[in-house]
Amino acid sequence: MHLRILLLFTLFCCKSMLFSQISVPNPSKSDFSEALTILASDSMQGRKANQKGGFMAADYIASKMYAYNLKSFAKIKSYYQTFKIQEHSIKNTTLEFKKGNQETISLSSEKDFQTIPTSTSINKKEIEVIFAGYGLSLPKENYDDYKKRNVKNKVVVVLSGFPNDKDSTSATYKKFKKIFPEENDLEETKLKTAISKGAIALIVIETHEYFKSPKTTQNEVFHSLENPITTSIPVFKIHRTTAENLFSKISIPSKNGLTSTSLQKVKVNFSIELESKTFPVANVLGMLSGKDTTKTIIVGAHYDHLGVKNDSIYNGADDNASGTSGMLALAKKWSESKTKPNYNLLFASWTAEEMGLLGSEYFVQNFDFSKQKILLAINMDMISRSAPEDKLHRILSIGTQKEDENLRKMSTEINSKLQNPFSLDLWETNGHSGSDYASFTAKGIPIMTFFSGFHDDYHTPNDKASKVDFDKIHDVLFIVNSSLLKFLENPNN
Repeated sequence: MHLRILLLFTLFCCKSMLFSQISVPNPSKSDFSEALTILASDSMQGRKANQKGGFMAADYIASKMYAYNLKSFAKIKSYYQTFKIQEHSIKNTTLEFKKGNQETISLSSEKDFQTIPTSTSINKKEIEVIFAGYGLSLPKENYDDYKKRNVKNKVVVVLSGFPNDKDSTSATYKKFKKIFPEENDLEETKLKTAISKGAIALIVIETHEYFKSPKTTQNEVFHSLENPITTSIPVFKIHRTTAENLFSKISIPSKNGLTSTSLQKVKVNFSIELESKTFPVANVLGMLSGKDTTKTIIVGAHYDHLGVKNDSIYNGADDNASGTSGMLALAKKWSESKTKPNYNLLFASWTAEEMGLLGSEYFVQNFDFSKQKILLAINMDMISRSAPEDKLHRILSIGTQKEDENLRKMSTEINSKLQNPFSLDLWETNGHSGSDYASFTAKGIPIMTFFSGFHDDYHTPNDKASKVDFDKIHDVLFIVNSSLLKFLENPNN
């Protein structure tokens, strides 16, 4: 009798353990194909964040969240997290140099320099200049262009590139190329370093032959949050020959190269005058409440694209109707399963990613970290196409932060369960800012960002629904959903 009771008790415990494991079916093609086709249709007019198509897409996504019985997030009474962005254009910009009592030399904004402005107009006179080599400060590499240089409240002049960047066979080149595999990472690091050192502007001398100053920067449009928190400084780019000509005129011998001393007594005047307009936009957020409501996992994708240009509709099927439809498919499956996850699941559609990650940035800036912790932010941006070199259409990039080895290990294990596993490109997002994941890494939040490859139709009117690879989306979502399930069971695995 006692043996029977023991056996029954053991069976009951085993059954309870089995049923304690969360099980949510993976999305099928029918769960995302319709949403992708609708979001990438001409009727959505390219889904530009501050235009009619963007609002139509937001309404469609909200209607799907309502159909899936998702709840509104936090104190927001609807699925819409509304806020305002500003659209700026450069009305006028100037850049002038003067040494001592010499005549002021003015560069032409139409042919001599390129301006990367901040979100406010600025006008500075008689600012000291200091040369800081390549503009890099890398203590771990025992390299510092700012050593013994005080650049606070000064204009910093730096060279583009890094030491020995013309000799790809050198050890120095290989070392720096490993740190900065992409040009935009290098540029961003130089800007952040100048800001951290207290500079008020950065002048980059472009040493590469391919760089050409634009004919004009007038009316070039860029965007920002209405009240940006992040601090930035203006950047001016000038070609090497322009710099050599300029500095020879102010008695700096270019043949010996620039030095910190050679720019003594050189002063800079610069100004940037902007015209700005304000527009309302909205993230679309829907939540499944968890057992522990103090912790949240985000499944996100940006839904905006480029809108209509020159009468051509930029449908953005891969970028990023694919990620948005994938997010909605996961929301559908989790809702239908009636499963209560261990933690909140927030399904998020970010707006204004194409304008500078503004939707996710606004969300993070206004998130109450004192009441909730974000355990993981999953980002899906372009998951339905392949790069031209990916002949088998089986390369998938998954980005995580350097310290999150557990996420990379988890991805590898789950991928191996596919009938036709991907060739995984597991990369570290530290120092990168290519998509909405960057808004979360800036706060030290673990991320997984999924990307299937750049293609020739990227940011062109040819990025259409007819060209997407539904099989690839299906398998990407298998990895995303399986990662969710595993992470929810043990976030510290």
